Amino acid sequence: MSQQNYFIKQALLNDGWANNVHLRINNTGVITRLEKNTQITPNDQHLGTVVPGLVNCHSHSFQRSIAGLTEYQVSAADTFWSWRDTMYQHANALNPDQLEAISAYLYTEMLKQGYTSVAEFHYLHHQPGGQPYSSISQLSESIINAANTSGINLTLLPTLYMTSGFKQDGLLNQQKRFGNSLEDYLRLHEDATRHAKNYPQHQVGCGIHSLRAVPKTALDELVFHLSRSHSTAPIHLHIAEQLKEVEDSKTFLGKRPVSWLLENYKVDQQWCLIHATHINKQETKALAHSGATVGLCPTTEANLGDGLFPLRDFLDLGGHIAIGSDGNTCTSPLEEMRLLEYGQRLISHRRNISSDKHQRHTGMSLFSRCRQGGARSIGQPTGMLQEGCRADLLVLDDSAADLRALPPQFIIDTLIFAPNQLLIKDVMANGKWYVKDFQSINQVPINIRYIDTISKLRS
Repeated sequence: MSQQNYFIKQALLNDGWANNVHLRINNTGVITRLEKNTQITPNDQHLGTVVPGLVNCHSHSFQRSIAGLTEYQVSAADTFWSWRDTMYQHANALNPDQLEAISAYLYTEMLKQGYTSVAEFHYLHHQPGGQPYSSISQLSESIINAANTSGINLTLLPTLYMTSGFKQDGLLNQQKRFGNSLEDYLRLHEDATRHAKNYPQHQVGCGIHSLRAVPKTALDELVFHLSRSHSTAPIHLHIAEQLKEVEDSKTFLGKRPVSWLLENYKVDQQWCLIHATHINKQETKALAHSGATVGLCPTTEANLGDGLFPLRDFLDLGGHIAIGSDGNTCTSPLEEMRLLEYGQRLISHRRNISSDKHQRHTGMSLFSRCRQGGARSIGQPTGMLQEGCRADLLVLDDSAADLRALPPQFIIDTLIFAPNQLLIKDVMANGKWYVKDFQSINQVPINIRYIDTISKLRS
């Protein structure tokens, strides 16, 4: 890839909108020069309105194959836990090729909607029944291959899953594909890391499924190992998503899950706590002050009936947030941000909850927080158009009626809160164009493979 030069009509930078921006990208996909108020030169390619790409901080790619297939009542009290049983059935039907096909299709959807990076919280490790593949990281390699096919930047989070609950009982039969001893997990993690090193746009972090799935002794060893061997790797875990989890934690650990975690480990900006839905005021304050990012997945949390995070209180305390697609019933970061805001409006009976005196435009406030928090959650130089950052950017469709003659301060508000018309025309990830004129460059073979896979799974 040779050096690229662009003249941008208007671009969203860290300090707001700028006109006539010159952008230079080197052959490794990094922005090496950015100047405002310049003149176009013969070497420049012209772009219209450009904004930074976004990070998806939490995805379970295999769950894309069950979107729409769990929306029927299985019991009078249908909850997360009954949904989980259905999810397990589908998880146990997949082979490595099928996982790769589903993931490549999903990641292409994400790119078209504005995600340029994804953190894949990956706990599907073995064959049905729990027997490892000949390569223990086979399914991790399927995820990496899918990211390469689509073009998305990947943070792979091989996830440790050891027990079926706080009692530290063995895994259920449906969970055998997920399980590892700590020793086997570390071997899997190292294998996946070696494979990912072939691709500089990817990295490997660590996933901890939950406090109910990893005993303290193993968690102690894992955190110590990471501090010695992977000291900058992102650490993600599910926490306090369900009320039952909170009550079980109080019973078996003697503390609410977030309180217990913060008291037992040095949780800092390296950590991303997924959901943290059910936290009290003390936990909200302590979590905000820890420097950790909270990964919010509004469409999945709504789909599963989880509840709503105390967003305004957390932001007022200086907390950091990112957004994720989780179960992948939605692949649009803009829809996630809209639902995040609307959920808060419903419980507060007020409007524009995510705005404040520093940024009165709600869409811009959400977008800024989520792009910065997303980059923080994976520890990567993305989410910003500035020198030294990865060239992950979105080109908007300036011909769209909703964007015509629109003052720039309303552009992001319109992206998030106007009707669901796709306004992202082109997408660059790591300095390469993967979406042009609304279409993925690899769309046809990815679609064919996905349709073949999904047809076989449903037959």
